[in-house]
Amino acid sequence: MNYVGLAGRDLLRNPLRLTLTILAGAVGVTAFIFLSTVVDLFYYNARAAQVDRLIVRNKVSFTQPLPLSYYARIAALPGVTSVTHQEWFGGTLGDTQKDFFANFAIDPHTFLDVFPEYLVPPQQLAAFRGDPCGALVGERLARRFGWKVGDRVTLKGQIYPGDWTFNVRGIYTGARPGVDTTALLFGYRCLNESDRLTEARKDQVGIYAVRVDDPARSAGVAAAIDHLFDNSPYPTKTESEKAFQLGFVAMSSAIVTAVRVVSSVILLIILLVIGNTLAMGVRERTRDIATLRAMGFRPRTVVALVLSESAVIGLCSAALGATAAPLLVGVFAKLIASRFGPMPDHLTRGHTLWVSALAAVMVALLAGVGPALRAVRLPVAEGLRKVA
Repeated sequence: MNYVGLAGRDLLRNPLRLTLTILAGAVGVTAFIFLSTVVDLFYYNARAAQVDRLIVRNKVSFTQPLPLSYYARIAALPGVTSVTHQEWFGGTLGDTQKDFFANFAIDPHTFLDVFPEYLVPPQQLAAFRGDPCGALVGERLARRFGWKVGDRVTLKGQIYPGDWTFNVRGIYTGARPGVDTTALLFGYRCLNESDRLTEARKDQVGIYAVRVDDPARSAGVAAAIDHLFDNSPYPTKTESEKAFQLGFVAMSSAIVTAVRVVSSVILLIILLVIGNTLAMGVRERTRDIATLRAMGFRPRTVVALVLSESAVIGLCSAALGATAAPLLVGVFAKLIASRFGPMPDHLTRGHTLWVSALAAVMVALLAGVGPALRAVRLPVAEGLRKVA
C-alpha cells in the first residue's frame, strides 16, 4: 500500500465522524464568507471611488450646506478640470422606508463631466438637460418600479417637505461593473427655484465633486480649495472620494469591528473542531503509528500522513462552504432588498471566496500540527505496550 492509500484508509477509518467534521467545517467557512461579505458591503462605495476625484464638503459636517457661489471659484483653481455639485434630497415614494432609494439634486450640465461612468443616451440626456424637473433613473431602479422614459414620479420630501414630481427623461447605465444604477437624479433648478424653498435655503448645495488633471496633484488641489475658503463663513474640508466614503464606514466602525471579531471566532471554532477530530484519530491509531515507526517509517512521513488528513478535511470544508455561501448571501440580499431597496450586483467577491478557502485550509493544517507532533514524539515501545 502506498502513502496515498495509507492516508486514505486512515481518513476513512470513521466515515461518520469524518462527514460530521467536514460539515462542521463547511458551516464555519460559510459563516466566515457571509460575514466577510457583510464587511465588504460597508466598503462597496469606497472600492468604486476614483483616484482623480475630490469631494468638497462643509468643514463642520457633510450635513451642513455650502454656498452655490463656491462653484466658480473652485473651477478656476489650477489643476481642476471639472466641478459639479449635488444635494441629498431624501425623498420617498411612500410613508415607509420599504421603497427607499437614493435620490439627489444634481447639476445636469456638469454632473457627467465628473462622473463619466454614468452612461445616458444623447437624446435622453438632451431632454433631461432641457427640463428643469427632469430626472435620470438608474436601470436597476427603473426595472424595480417598472418606470420608463416619459413617466412621472412623485416623491415625498423628508428634508424638503411636500410632494415633488419629476419627469423621467432618461435611464442611465453603468460604464463598468460596480456603478450604482439604483438612484434617481433630478435637476437642481427644480429644487432651488421652487417657491416652497425659503430664501435662506436657496443657492446652497450639499457637496462639490471635483476632478483633477493629475491624481498626483490631488493633495495640493485639496489644500488649495480649503485654503481658499479658510476665512469664509463656510470653511470647507476637501478629501479624496475614497476618504469621503470611508468616513461613512467610520460611523459604523463598531459594527464592522464586531463582525470581524465574530469572523475570527469562527476560524477558531474550525480550528478546534478539526483539531479535536485529528487528535481522536491519532489516539485511536497509536498502535498503527507505533508499528509504522517500528517498520522504519521516518517521523516526517508520519507527520505528512496526519497533515494530509488535515488538508483533505480543510479542502472539503472549503469547497462545500464556498459553494453554499453565495446561496446564503443571495437569500440575505433579497431580504435586505425587500426592505431597503436594491443591493449591488455580485455581492460575494471571488477574492473573498479564495481568501476564505485558503484560510480554511491553513487553519486545518494548523489544527493537524499538534496531533502530528504527538504522533512522532510517542516512543515506539511505549506505544505498542500501551495498546497491547
